[in-house]
Amino acid sequence: MDNIQSYCSISTTQKLLGESSNYITDLQVKLKDIVIAPKLAKEYETLFVVDAIDIQTANSQFETGSFVRTLISYAVGITLLIVAGFGIYNILNMMIYEKMDSIAILKATGFSGKDVNAIFISIASTIGIVGGALGLICGFGLSALIDQIPFNTESLPSIKTYPINYNPKFYIIGAIFSIVTTYLAGYFPSRKASKIDPVIIIRGK
Repeated sequence: MDNIQSYCSISTTQKLLGESSNYITDLQVKLKDIVIAPKLAKEYETLFVVDAIDIQTANSQFETGSFVRTLISYAVGITLLIVAGFGIYNILNMMIYEKMDSIAILKATGFSGKDVNAIFISIASTIGIVGGALGLICGFGLSALIDQIPFNTESLPSIKTYPINYNPKFYIIGAIFSIVTTYLAGYFPSRKASKIDPVIIIRGK
């Protein structure tokens, strides 16, 4: 198959190793449902009095490494979203100080604190929706580009390009985080804007 693996019949292998016809090192059982492997391994140990190892135990080190990599990816993603949220918060906070006169005029002409609150939250939500959509599109495009890069390794001969997971749940998580983060980033400055007293602002001018 490659520089490491080769296949031949049991009888030929026994002759090559100089062993008898009843010599077998191990048996591998293919299951339709991999989840039942640990349970089935225990049953086989009891039934046939042999050492049975399920695939989860055999690949525990690999699964631990995959879990750690996934955890790091989530941590980096969440950190970037929080940093982006603080950036949006600072932008909206500065906007409030720059638009004090406009906010005072709005409140003086009949706009309530809830109306001003809704304006700033809508601005933050728009940033989150538009920015999140553009980010997801760019992320999908980069994933499709990486998916075309050749990836050749002897341990995984069937894989020819970098493996990419296009599971929709990752895109849904990204969209939810972008909306929630930007909403929270806009909520606190909007509360500050809604409490502005127009009389104090106009008197100060």
